[in-house]
Amino acid sequence: MSNRASIVNVVRVGVSVIAGLALTDCVVRGTGSYGTTGTINVQPSTVAVQPQQTVMVAQPAPVYQNPAAVAVAQPNMYAAPPSVGVGVNVGFSPVSANWVTNGYAEQDFVSYHMSLRARQFAAGYMPVTQLFRSSMGQGQQQFITVDAQPGRCYRIIGVGGAGVRDLDLRLRDMNGNVLDQDVATDNFPVLGLQRPLCLNWSGTFQIEVIMYSGGGDFGVQAFAGN
Repeated sequence: MSNRASIVNVVRVGVSVIAGLALTDCVVRGTGSYGTTGTINVQPSTVAVQPQQTVMVAQPAPVYQNPAAVAVAQPNMYAAPPSVGVGVNVGFSPVSANWVTNGYAEQDFVSYHMSLRARQFAAGYMPVTQLFRSSMGQGQQQFITVDAQPGRCYRIIGVGGAGVRDLDLRLRDMNGNVLDQDVATDNFPVLGLQRPLCLNWSGTFQIEVIMYSGGGDFGVQAFAGN
């Protein structure tokens, strides 16, 4: 009897295992104790996954600051006076230790340096023109016509402004011949300094002003001595 009971238990365990394996196919078939038959479908459980909500966080509006004002230094601008007629005996006083040119201003580069150069190179001479002022670019030239008197010796002084590197002067007679010229590489040319520049005719002569290098304001003035 004990062997028979063991065999029955083994059969029951086998049936249980087979029944468990059958459930894995998701369909179980069998007969009820009341004689009814049917099919039970076993569906695998499903987990509903809710979509992740995105929360929008309002960003603060950007704040723009006005840039700080930058001070820009303005260059000194010297307005050239209107052109004036040039000639002899215009009533100026001779150049002395305290002499200053017309339109003189200490902060004005051209008039300030013309006054200094005239005291240095034309002391005792009489100005026979006013300070002629203008401006040019590099490579340009201008002409100034001056009345001449025979027997008088001349000094012609030029001053180039802060932007001028090389200002040249040439003195021409009535026929355009060059009588004297500046050969120094600077912005303070002087004619009649190396040798006497004495004219022996009545009429006019021309001062040719050449902006050889650089550019900007310049001034020219003629002086005469006996």
